[in-house]
Amino acid sequence: MAINPKKQTLLNKSEFQKQQAAKKKKQRLSPQQKMRQQALQQQALQAATAEAPAKKGVKKLIFIGILAVIAILFPKPQLITYKKLGLVAQSVYWPGLPGVKPVLFDSVLQPIPALDRDTLYLCQDVSNPDTCQKYAIIKKEGFIAAMKNLILD
Repeated sequence: MAINPKKQTLLNKSEFQKQQAAKKKKQRLSPQQKMRQQALQQQALQAATAEAPAKKGVKKLIFIGILAVIAILFPKPQLITYKKLGLVAQSVYWPGLPGVKPVLFDSVLQPIPALDRDTLYLCQDVSNPDTCQKYAIIKKEGFIAAMKNLILD
């Protein structure tokens, strides 16, 4: 029991034109359908543009978070005012990182801090304690004051 295939014939020119006209009629849209399509296209555009600022916002938050972590973890410079024998000086002191020595920005001398006892030792040679001088710390100021002092001087 074989299934007989249907025979197909080629369209002549007039039938082909009729089919094309029918397709075009189907493709023609009413004004309401055109409005619906335009509304759908606008919604698609808005959805695509809404995703881009959201990604930018996330990137900004990540960047701000990284800066905050760096600001918290790394030591910040301080503006310290110290004196010895009536001589008062003000310098920006940076406590350094692990493995990096502390720095007094406007001095060649090497600082050895004892900030908890309000004392600062300035030495020409750290290995020789005879070259160190003891200074009393009068006032400690924060990061913003240190930056102002560095910028203005």
